[in-house]
Amino acid sequence: MMKCLRVMLSIIVILPLLSGCWDRQELNQLGIMLGLGVDRDGDQIRVSAQVVVPREVAKGQGGNGTPVTQYQASARTLLEAIQKLTQTSPRAIFMAHIRVLVFGEEFARKNGIYDVIEALIREPDVRPDYYVMVARKNTASNILNVLTPLENLPSEKLFNALDISAKSWAPTTTVTSDKLMQYILTPSMSPVITGIELVGDQEKSGETKNVQSIEPPATLQFAGLSVFQKDKLIGWLNQDDSKGYNYIRDNVKTTIGPTQCPKGGYVTLKTLRTSTDHKVKMVRGEPQISLKVNTVSVIGSVDCEMEIGSMEAIKQLEQLAQDRIVELMKGTVSLVRSKYKVDIFGFGQDIYHKYPKIYKREEKNWDKYFQNLDVTYEANVQIRRIGTLDNSFNEKAKE
Repeated sequence: MMKCLRVMLSIIVILPLLSGCWDRQELNQLGIMLGLGVDRDGDQIRVSAQVVVPREVAKGQGGNGTPVTQYQASARTLLEAIQKLTQTSPRAIFMAHIRVLVFGEEFARKNGIYDVIEALIREPDVRPDYYVMVARKNTASNILNVLTPLENLPSEKLFNALDISAKSWAPTTTVTSDKLMQYILTPSMSPVITGIELVGDQEKSGETKNVQSIEPPATLQFAGLSVFQKDKLIGWLNQDDSKGYNYIRDNVKTTIGPTQCPKGGYVTLKTLRTSTDHKVKMVRGEPQISLKVNTVSVIGSVDCEMEIGSMEAIKQLEQLAQDRIVELMKGTVSLVRSKYKVDIFGFGQDIYHKYPKIYKREEKNWDKYFQNLDVTYEANVQIRRIGTLDNSFNEKAKE
């Protein structure tokens, strides 16, 4: 009797573990969304879903169609609009593999992005590791409508391109949704997001002709950084200002930049690694932010009369490069203070961590306090190598 009872209890305990995948979804019933676009549609939200066409990306089964298709729907809220996509999509939209989230510029300016970000983070099926971008002077639907060469899936292309660009080209940066939410919710910290721009013939951007020529009629390229006040877009940084911002925020990994020679022309330096230190100290009773950029570089090319084969010349180039980095950082802070009047650099958080009482005193009026905050700039550039040549043959070649 006791043996039978033990068997019955064991079966009761094990049965729930054998119930299988109760929430399973068959792959052939799902439309896998890689890119999500958000635009204004009057007083509603219009979503654009870039969905994979399985037969076009399957090995050996591709036809003459496009590898992705786009579905659109409008509603009062984001998730309602996404659910509404089933009116035109033959499959349920699966959001676990989103690679990019693109906001139209008008939506980011007028509606703000917080509600969308919160809805996606709250959704359990959506992973927060996708990159967020802003369509500069365009709508998100137009950006997601562009077919791209080299990468069959446009959203995958955008994700990989931004990932590589942020590591090797200083004016761009990557922002995921969880990091963006952190910026929005952090007092005295305004977000910055990379912009994406459609260049060329927009009418042909979604046709297969766009990937059938060496020079595509329409292309996508990153276009500066967008500046937000809390969750609303208020302006843009150009290439130099974007680079200055990334130096301040310690976002620069490697980059290439020209340094002007004393007698004209340029020497191109390739930065191998860089880091930025933030320090806060009290000066005359008020906090002072000290920024110091440390870089290790090599000489990439020489297009001037400068003799670079001596230590004196190397020291001169290092000083010129240091002055340039300081100029970039100063220019960015000056522009943001005068034009946008928001702290996108995290200076408030620097002070909070070192002198929390002073920060609490100024927290409610931080943007105003930020205007007069004392900031010092320093750069230390070390040129380790000059390449396989000493001096340039430029002048001899011209003779």
